[in-house]
Amino acid sequence: MPESTSPLAIRDLEPGDVDTLVEIAIAAWAPIYGHFRETMGDDLFLSLYPDWPAIKGGQIRQDCDPDSRWPMQVLVAEEGGRIVGFVTFRTNRETSLGEIGNNAVWPECRGRGIAPRLYDAALQRMREQGMRYARVRTGLDPAHAPARRAYEKAGFDIALPAVDYYRAL
Repeated sequence: MPESTSPLAIRDLEPGDVDTLVEIAIAAWAPIYGHFRETMGDDLFLSLYPDWPAIKGGQIRQDCDPDSRWPMQVLVAEEGGRIVGFVTFRTNRETSLGEIGNNAVWPECRGRGIAPRLYDAALQRMREQGMRYARVRTGLDPAHAPARRAYEKAGFDIALPAVDYYRAL
């Protein structure tokens, strides 16, 4: 997609933003859940994710709820009054570790430097809150390859690979 002519603004979450963030997340995660379904097969996939858009939407709503048990901080990217992406993160003063959580950019807005700007802003907030380290978790499957590249470009350079195994009983 061509570069937008509108400047990109990074700002804090506003209450009216949540529905748009849910829409962005569902659009961004569709290929990931598609890969999960293809890899797991319908039976296992539907057992774990019977309505993945509702599950992902619920995660985003919880991330945006300041009264949730594990509240997240949320930054929103906006171009010309349109929300184009977001990043959630939390900080832990005991471990000095900040963690990036759910984050996404509208698929048609990818490749324009929006995600790096969101990561930079979240990492700066972490520093301001006294964090010494940052973590982000992502999948090792092909559908997560764009996320891995983005995190590596953002400077995440220590990786602890993990894998989830499943089997029928």
